Amino acid sequence: MRISRGIRHKGSGLRFYRNEEGVLEAVMNGEPVSDIYLVLTFPVTEPERYISVRTASHQEIHLIHSLSELDISSQAAVREDLERRYMIPKVVAIKMIKRQGNHWLWDVETSYGKVAFRTNQPQENIDILSNETYIIRDTDGRRFALHVSRLDKRSKLFWNKII
Repeated sequence: MRISRGIRHKGSGLRFYRNEEGVLEAVMNGEPVSDIYLVLTFPVTEPERYISVRTASHQEIHLIHSLSELDISSQAAVREDLERRYMIPKVVAIKMIKRQGNHWLWDVETSYGKVAFRTNQPQENIDILSNETYIIRDTDGRRFALHVSRLDKRSKLFWNKII
């Protein structure tokens, strides 16, 4: 198998799809490739760039510079695979945040449904990825992604009180 670095344009010989069992596979330069997995590389603020394609033996066989370089169905297969692998729920609405002793209680709507969780002090449990993107860690170690610009007005009011 030849190692490939980056893609110049759409249709350049890399395509992703799910086989009959739902497992991610690829075609690289006309050759089928199975037993692969995807790894997000840095920076984490750009989850659709610099995606490493690796074999079951952990060898990198390709680096996707940008998902936009892939055809639409391949982009969908890659996004679905990365969401399954990294599974960080995205906060889409904040219903309530209130302080209780040394903890903060959160009631939110996520990309996976309603969730209630507790955090310690915000400055210790909220990581800034960019001006608009944050990772919230609860007391159980779960992580939630939050994109401020995607929140509704009421959710932003709650967010601004805690930040």
